[in-house]
Amino acid sequence: MNRLLSRRLVLRGAGVALTLPWLESLLLRCQTASAQSVAAAPKRYLAVFLPNGASENWKPAAVGGGGAWELSPVLDVFGALKAKMQVLSNFENGSAFNADGGAGVEPSHGRQPGAFLTCVDPDAIRKELGNVGEANEISLDQLMAAHAAFKGKTAIPSLQVGLSTVESYCDGKPCSNSRSISWSGKTTPMYKMVDPLAVFNKLTGGIEPRGNDGTPPDAETQKRLARNRSILDAVLENASRTRAKLGSADKMRMDEFLSSVREVETRATGASMGMGGLACAAIQKPSMAAVGPNAFRQNTATYDKGTHADVMNDLIVLALQCDATRIITHMLEDERSEFTYDHVKMREFTATGSTEANGTCPEYHGGGQHGSQSAFASITRWNASKVAELAAKLDRVQEANGTSVLDNTVIFFAGAMHGSNHACHQLPVALVGGGALGLRQDQHADLVKRPLRDLHYTLMQKVFDMQDVTQFGRNLTGAPLAVVSDAVG
Repeated sequence: MNRLLSRRLVLRGAGVALTLPWLESLLLRCQTASAQSVAAAPKRYLAVFLPNGASENWKPAAVGGGGAWELSPVLDVFGALKAKMQVLSNFENGSAFNADGGAGVEPSHGRQPGAFLTCVDPDAIRKELGNVGEANEISLDQLMAAHAAFKGKTAIPSLQVGLSTVESYCDGKPCSNSRSISWSGKTTPMYKMVDPLAVFNKLTGGIEPRGNDGTPPDAETQKRLARNRSILDAVLENASRTRAKLGSADKMRMDEFLSSVREVETRATGASMGMGGLACAAIQKPSMAAVGPNAFRQNTATYDKGTHADVMNDLIVLALQCDATRIITHMLEDERSEFTYDHVKMREFTATGSTEANGTCPEYHGGGQHGSQSAFASITRWNASKVAELAAKLDRVQEANGTSVLDNTVIFFAGAMHGSNHACHQLPVALVGGGALGLRQDQHADLVKRPLRDLHYTLMQKVFDMQDVTQFGRNLTGAPLAVVSDAVG
């Protein structure tokens, strides 16, 4: 094959632009074959927000690396990935709110999540701007998206997704504090997309589907939905031409990929229809701006939280595998979610593990976070299991240099508060993946007391080639920014 091929190819059709994942046949054919022809794998960042903090069962009992530590009863769902993760205990974000660095921040649900990826007090920014309705500092993910390390390298600069369906309580503060963790400007929250079909259309079209803002989708999407046609129908001719240029192994990989895309499309359409989303004839936007008191507060005959989570996982994998974007934020729920988790079975927890018990879990905030620790831990563990499943899927996708997508992705899995005590210290924080990017692996490190902004700063400085960024967040105690050496190297 003499024709030079780019590392990625895009299959195009009416209203569709589907990027293929890495295929060996797509390497540039250079006179020098090996090192120069294999491009470095993309570096990726995925922030996963855990609402309400975590139960006391989160923290591993022992510190150290390798066999010196074991996963906690809440995090044991990461068992197969223990060697590719680290738990970092005792990060605090109280210093973003309090001059003495204290852990008390009230109203906690309405303020602490706003500082999750900014490490500033949103109230302080609002006052500085003249008490505007909603304000914050630019979040880490959006600093990354605008930086030369990422800007212009993908069709979608960043992606915001989530699983929220019910209108969560905002603690008397602007709801952008607790329903969005991503901010592109001081007054611009980047609200998440919760409709799986809207996310799928964005990934396969490279543009925001108009149905995501409550208006009818674009004409091509409307036609496709009305005819029950797949996006693959639009790229069939292009796909056939591309397939003819591939080697036999890559033909098989391409066929498997296209089959998986169709499966995700089918599941996303079904989930969207079940939640009254883009797939419905009467377009309703199931997102922050439109959900109300009558939205889904628990599983129903048409809506299933587990299915919603699984489809969103598949969409995140598709986005990263195809290099549609390299930056994603994912909210497992809004902070202070009122969703009832009666689809999750209760478990009883000990210091070393857990066993299934009678009954199902209550509503996440009141009966969970402020109920029994077993109920809270059961819900936390279920959410952790979905993150573990996502990480495992990313680990099965191979890159050009023999690593996996997970190896080249930093999953920042954490909460904005400790747990039922509402404290803004001893935050639940874990990093999954990133082994090829310089992160330490297979360890539990106790940092005694360390500002969360130092971890964000460390990722910029040591992982994502953003050494020119020398300021981030605020620390009202006056402590300087510093690299968390325990996490890298």
